[in-house]
Amino acid sequence: MTSPENPQLDTADYFTRLAATYGSGEYYRKRRKAAVVEICREIGRVESLLDLGCGNGTYSAAFRASGLAKVLVGGDLSLGMLREARRRGAASALLACDASVLPFQSGSFEAIFCSHVLQFVADLPRCLDEIARCLKSGGIFIVAGGEFGVRERLQILVGDERWAQFARELPRPRGAGVRRNLVEYKQAAESAGLVVTHRKVEFNGSWADLAEFYRVRWLPLLEPFSQASLSATLDAITAERGSEQISLTESLLFCRKPAL
Repeated sequence: MTSPENPQLDTADYFTRLAATYGSGEYYRKRRKAAVVEICREIGRVESLLDLGCGNGTYSAAFRASGLAKVLVGGDLSLGMLREARRRGAASALLACDASVLPFQSGSFEAIFCSHVLQFVADLPRCLDEIARCLKSGGIFIVAGGEFGVRERLQILVGDERWAQFARELPRPRGAGVRRNLVEYKQAAESAGLVVTHRKVEFNGSWADLAEFYRVRWLPLLEPFSQASLSATLDAITAERGSEQISLTESLLFCRKPAL
């Protein structure tokens, strides 16, 4: 039984399918905790923070619990994600918005945060210009996301042939065919006038955590037959090597707007 090769969805529809599960599980929890600790250490407490591409509010809720920002605003393209974020009480305010056309006055926020969002933005330079515009003088833009190796590690266990099958069947957001990296994010931020510092955050996980990550991140996007097939593969990985500990990293870019 086969599925259409690389079916595409509108970005909002793509993430609406993930609204109930995205950010759940031990891998996401450990990665998020490590990032939030580092962000709090770097910027302290701020008056206002925009979680851009907030999704279902997992990071917003973590920021709120940490006391990072007095006013916390979440913005996302997916109404399904925003409904879930509202249900969780993740932020002071939530609104639908396009990252490349932000509906805020210039200098609205002391900090803006994006977690694994920029790869889905069609016009990256315009997006960074908008973010820089919305930052206060001396404000900071924080990017979480980069080459942290999860896909590559799991591919080794699954095997090339089986991995290729799943890769063909996974839907993709329309227009998001290019895998961007931290170098591109850094260049776009610098072109927008921001001063960039790169930091890697380490955390420990297990193969069971990575298998759970794929259940959360990919299974809701697949058709039932493919869901069952991938689920069986992940069950086998967990049974064979689930308790084995591995070192993982998350990349953070701290992009500071020069003070006037």
